[in-house]
Amino acid sequence: MTTFEKEVIEDTVNKLIQGNDYRNGVVNAINIFFLDFAIDFFKKIISAKIKEKNINLAWYKKYFIDSDTISSDDKAIFAGMNKKTITNIYGSATKKIVIDVANANFEYLTGLISLLEKDGESGVGLSIEISYKEVSVKLSLTESLLVINALATKKIAIRGGAWSSIGKKVEKPLLLKLCELCGVPKKYIDGSIFKKDGTLNFDREVDFKLYNKTGKEYRVEVKLMGKGNPESADVIYARDTDIFVADTLSKQNKNQLKSEDIKYVEMKDNPHCADNFKVLLKELNIPCK
Repeated sequence: MTTFEKEVIEDTVNKLIQGNDYRNGVVNAINIFFLDFAIDFFKKIISAKIKEKNINLAWYKKYFIDSDTISSDDKAIFAGMNKKTITNIYGSATKKIVIDVANANFEYLTGLISLLEKDGESGVGLSIEISYKEVSVKLSLTESLLVINALATKKIAIRGGAWSSIGKKVEKPLLLKLCELCGVPKKYIDGSIFKKDGTLNFDREVDFKLYNKTGKEYRVEVKLMGKGNPESADVIYARDTDIFVADTLSKQNKNQLKSEDIKYVEMKDNPHCADNFKVLLKELNIPCK
């Protein structure tokens, strides 16, 4: 995990515990990561363009699709595809598949854009000029559209990856922070990866376990869900959850949790969620200060 990711996770945890919305921090992180990528991409374009004098797209393919210095994931991005889409289509995203798809999509895109450029019926003119340290290059319509498409693909990939992973990466740090604030001794906390017991041919991971003074186990689940996807709370039934910590809960969610005798803490707009968690711990006889 990079320092940047750690900062985003720490910011998210702090905002949740204060009862604030964490999403702005994630959006800002997405934008920063994307802009860093875009600036680096532009620098590489300048470097490649000034080395190659040909007016066709051979320079782009040479430096962004065929180059051994470019990762297979980035080759796909530069060709207008992302790894998740490739996996969904082909059922796999091995290096060979990604590179083959990147080459095929590059040929398709360049052919399509070239037809639009030759046709000229749209009447649209576009030329991107990139400057860096007094060096400047100008891209044709086809080149500009390729670059725009690559940037759009990267933004979608970053955004999708960030939202799908932020919850998973925040779960344990959030629970550890809550336990720290409530003074739960470490011997009553277990943040390992757990599997559901039983004879089923599949297992379900649980986020966390806590133990009370008699050694009784309590399974804890975290879900950073909004009001738009309350069905995410259904995970608690699949994982035999005893304690549920959520960003937002609907009235129906709360009624269901109460009917199942599952303890819960809602964090959104709740600056006292750590105090609520402590009350919950005391009810279950889990040691806290």
